[in-house]
Amino acid sequence: MSVRSTRHRLAIATLWGMTAAGTANSAAACDALVVEQPSVLRLDYDAFASAPAAGRMNFSIESRSAERCAMDIALLGPDRLPLDETEVGDTGVRVRFNAGAGDTAMAATATPGIWRIQLDPGKRYRLSLEVVAIRDAVAEAGEHSQTLEMELRDSGAISSSHAGNPVTFKLVSPPRAQMNIAGAAGAFGQGAAVSRVDFGEMTANEARRVFLQVRANTISRLTIDSANRGFLKLENGSPAADSIGYYAILNGIEIDLRQHYDAMFDLPRTLAGSSLPFDLRLGEVGAHVAGTYSDLITIEFSPL
Repeated sequence: MSVRSTRHRLAIATLWGMTAAGTANSAAACDALVVEQPSVLRLDYDAFASAPAAGRMNFSIESRSAERCAMDIALLGPDRLPLDETEVGDTGVRVRFNAGAGDTAMAATATPGIWRIQLDPGKRYRLSLEVVAIRDAVAEAGEHSQTLEMELRDSGAISSSHAGNPVTFKLVSPPRAQMNIAGAAGAFGQGAAVSRVDFGEMTANEARRVFLQVRANTISRLTIDSANRGFLKLENGSPAADSIGYYAILNGIEIDLRQHYDAMFDLPRTLAGSSLPFDLRLGEVGAHVAGTYSDLITIEFSPL
């Protein structure tokens, strides 16, 4: 009987030890809540800009633990797997998510898309998540949205004891159109620019060709206007001074320079864009007063 009793007491002592250990672990468990909800992580994206695109989202969490402890912040994709990179819809743009500046460091873990933070008891922390484009493409003009989720987890845990917080990631692409005249000085750019096409010493039926290099992320309008309605006029001459007729051909189609030209283009969404041949050809020259004859052609390319 004494043997059984001793064994019984040992069993009870072991059970009490396990209970005490379990209670200690429970007390050390980390708990926190998101108290300022993340809402929209916005990236204003211009594929034609020279500077890299970046965006930021702020949020706040508050420790509910009695001791200093660590928690993980997980960013989940639609498949509920952690991610730190994603391609935005069918835009071709790829982005990366990084920990931003905040009240405490969000340290990267071995799992991409999970960051670890150290929390003091009862303290509130303001944190941020950043997004940067790492692969450029010509995104269609408009908003491109993707729904993600942010979870707070115990350090090293694979799931959260609290409901996740939805995060809407938006890539906003403004309407953009650019043009460069190749064969004349210039580069892809914005706003007004003047390029010169020089015929040199003119002869009948002489031609010059340049290329309108155009790119856009939406349907765009190309307009052409001749100041002299299709004539090269003698510079510094009177309004009735000598003039020489010429005509223009854009992409194989003759343009009537006597009137305003307007055309719509839906170009491939590529950084290289398209190259449209633009030919300027003299008619019969004949005898004219010596001097410089010129015209100003205004070509505008703009998004609708």
